[in-house]
Amino acid sequence: MTRLGTGRRVRWTMAILAVAASALFWTTVWHDLDGTVLTRVPVLDEAYYLREAAAISGGRLLPDGPFVMSPLYPYLVAITGSGREIGPDRLRTGPPPYGIRGLQALLWLGTAVLLWHCARRLVPARFAWLAPVLFLLYRPGAIFVTSVLLEVPLTFLVTAVLAVATGGGSAGPTTRRAAAAGLLIGGAALLRAHALLLILPVVLALWRGTGGEGASVRPWRRVVPAVLAVALLLLPAVLFNSLQVGRPVGSSLNGGINLYIGNCPAANGFFLSLRGYDVGEDPVGSRLLAEKHHIDVQGAAAADRAWTGEAWRHITADPARALGLWLKKVWLHVVAVEFSQVSPLGSWVREAPLLRILAAPYGLLAVGGLLGLILVGLRDSRLRPWSVALLLLIVAQSVFFVVTRYRLVLVPVLALLTTAAAADISLRQGRGRLVGLALTVGALLAVWPWGLGEEMSKLKAAGLLNEGVRWELLAATTPSSPARAAALYARASDVDPALPEPYRALARLYRKTDRIDEALATLRAGLAGAEPAGEVRRDLVPLLLESGFAAEALPLLESQLHDRPDDADALHNMAVALSTTGRAGEAEQVAAELVRIAPDDPRGHLDLGIILVRQRRLMEARDVFRTGLQRLPDNAQLRTNLDRVESLLAE
Repeated sequence: MTRLGTGRRVRWTMAILAVAASALFWTTVWHDLDGTVLTRVPVLDEAYYLREAAAISGGRLLPDGPFVMSPLYPYLVAITGSGREIGPDRLRTGPPPYGIRGLQALLWLGTAVLLWHCARRLVPARFAWLAPVLFLLYRPGAIFVTSVLLEVPLTFLVTAVLAVATGGGSAGPTTRRAAAAGLLIGGAALLRAHALLLILPVVLALWRGTGGEGASVRPWRRVVPAVLAVALLLLPAVLFNSLQVGRPVGSSLNGGINLYIGNCPAANGFFLSLRGYDVGEDPVGSRLLAEKHHIDVQGAAAADRAWTGEAWRHITADPARALGLWLKKVWLHVVAVEFSQVSPLGSWVREAPLLRILAAPYGLLAVGGLLGLILVGLRDSRLRPWSVALLLLIVAQSVFFVVTRYRLVLVPVLALLTTAAAADISLRQGRGRLVGLALTVGALLAVWPWGLGEEMSKLKAAGLLNEGVRWELLAATTPSSPARAAALYARASDVDPALPEPYRALARLYRKTDRIDEALATLRAGLAGAEPAGEVRRDLVPLLLESGFAAEALPLLESQLHDRPDDADALHNMAVALSTTGRAGEAEQVAAELVRIAPDDPRGHLDLGIILVRQRRLMEARDVFRTGLQRLPDNAQLRTNLDRVESLLAE
């Protein structure tokens, strides 16, 4: 009895110390991060969830339309008091969302505790510590604790599903345990829909009932409660969406655009930033459909179907390419690099140095996970549901695209399989160890990032660019932010000299501070190095005209008009450049062409009228300004120029 009491006190003491250490760790990390763009400027899904939670906290219990993204996560954010508005400057208003961070920190620690309990049952006891330690030392997991993203709750629920389904000891799988596993699957599916696939490994675990209560319960009676529990949890969201749309649909409606991003002609296995697509403002991409694909749709469900149709059209047009792309995405789930596409992971370490202590690389987890899968996972009936879950999650997620945060849900399973592999190899002798060594070498070769150098550079440059844009948004409140943004833009250009956006962003920053010569030099460098350089050229031309370099702008404009003869911006700039360089007759022809192709664009009438005024052809100029005002009666510039011409004629 005394020994039992002492053991319990030790466990409670260890638990209290773990929570206290975790609280100290997170308090320090959040203090360091809360003055930076990494938490002050939400991006992509973060902006959407913060806004939705703010609306829920304000009394809007259900959305005006169907659930587009996770039906559950905005309510978790709202319940923790973490809903926040996003201002017109794209900055988060109000204090940091400490509530959802605290919940996610507890779930992060809870995932480690679940792993420890599972490892004690599934691998030799002396190795049980390895699984939770690997999970806790995986740095992106800690980064997502701080982010308003659903990855940490999803990871906890998936781990809990497998822990419940494969637990029970001598009692075996019971109906109560089956119902609990079903509820957990339902919760995970309300975060991300493909988690519904976990029902397969759960059925596998529940069907095998040996010993204790499990032996007296027929297999189907253990499985049915799990299925009913899943349906019970998903039914409200599915019914709500179906009633909103008028036909049966799922619990979320953003799968179509994600399918398109993962399988469109430009798809490369990673997330693509589609120009004109803003997840926070328009998560189903209705505006992008209308502007880029000329498909007008009404409502989220119609947009989802349209994107699915577009994606399926590309898949069926070249099924071999689609299959090859899917296989690449399967491999990307285990490749030994992180994808720094939104913000480089190094930025988080730079701002919060305490994160450096979390140093378990994904490559170690991937190698160990593959070894565990081959050596133990598929052979050991207790680990088989974990292995099947890993494979199903990879297969399902590879239909779309791969980002670092999507791989977090795999980390607990990889950590447990790594632990199983370490235990298995340590117990081998003689030839068995040689086999283990050979498989280790094979796993290392399998996860090595073969041929990804160029794509990794592009992703890193995109992350640096994104972070620079976010620092630029803080210019009004943080004096040092423009310099930080400029440094990030310059680094992005160094990493990927062919990327046009960093040149444009850096030049924009220089123009804001009247450093015109540096802006010109940056855009000239971008014109020489970027591919494609069209957008750089579009920015450079007006700056050349403003700075008195019209002659330099002319060949650029000729190239631009060669590509797009009806480009109104290029025609306007060409008219200005020709007029400035004394080629009035050609300038008149170009301005007249602009009036012809864009009669509702005031620049054409203004350009043509001013060119005629400079030639003292005042009556013709008056007619041009009058014609322009007939089409655009509220244009102040046309009215002012007409009044001046009439004054000159009166004199």
